[in-house]
Amino acid sequence: MQSVNNGLPFVETSVTKILAMRMKITHEQRGITVISGPWGIGKTTSIRRFADAHEDQCMVIKIEPVQSKKGAGPLPVLHQVAEAMTTRFSPTTYIGKSSPQWDVRRHISRILANNLPGSRGLTDREDQRFTFIFDEAQYLNRQAIEMLRYWNDWDANPFPFPVALIFVGNNEFALEENAKGESVLSGAVRSRLMFEVPLAYTHVCDDDLVRFAQSRGMEDKAALKDFVAYFTHPRVKRDLRSADQLLSACRRRAGDGPVTHEIVQTILNP
Repeated sequence: MQSVNNGLPFVETSVTKILAMRMKITHEQRGITVISGPWGIGKTTSIRRFADAHEDQCMVIKIEPVQSKKGAGPLPVLHQVAEAMTTRFSPTTYIGKSSPQWDVRRHISRILANNLPGSRGLTDREDQRFTFIFDEAQYLNRQAIEMLRYWNDWDANPFPFPVALIFVGNNEFALEENAKGESVLSGAVRSRLMFEVPLAYTHVCDDDLVRFAQSRGMEDKAALKDFVAYFTHPRVKRDLRSADQLLSACRRRAGDGPVTHEIVQTILNP
């Protein structure tokens, strides 16, 4: 089981608590959930941690940017899922990138039916669980999402049992319709959503910043107070990735000693 954060300790924050519960319920109920929010608040860390805890019944698919402004379509997404599933669960099989959509879908279905430790031997569809998490979902186009929603359908899905779907994207993955009444999510997908989770930097509270700094070795109370105060400035975003870089700079400046108030002041207010 890989670390969710490059070997650094996992920090439970307000955001990770929200996402953990929403993903757990979505997985158990085999629902569809959409999570959106800015960079650096813990979305990717949360989904990796969830996937690690459900490694036999969960797959994270990170959607890559495509040249087309319309986003990744159904066939490229199918191939990406098939490749990831094959690598994880059935490395002796292979599906070529030139294979048609039907063959790729059937390949994924065979893996779900025969190769998952969490599903092997189960005959009742009610007992079977699998969740696909699509990270960087803002790169999916409407047609791809419309294809994927059938995977969640009890009657029309192409697999041995319906699967849960979690779409995670940044603020570009907006659910609101534009002036033409268009959205990346069709009405059929919207009507099936179990949760819509819009996140913002304001969801990262002061206590989250304190726990995060303490997990990186900052214990001095005055230093912690200064560190949190820095993130109250209107133009400073509560981006934990940025916070981690600042804490790393403080640790380097401290050397073998503690991170003090003076060090934090030097780094944050030069």
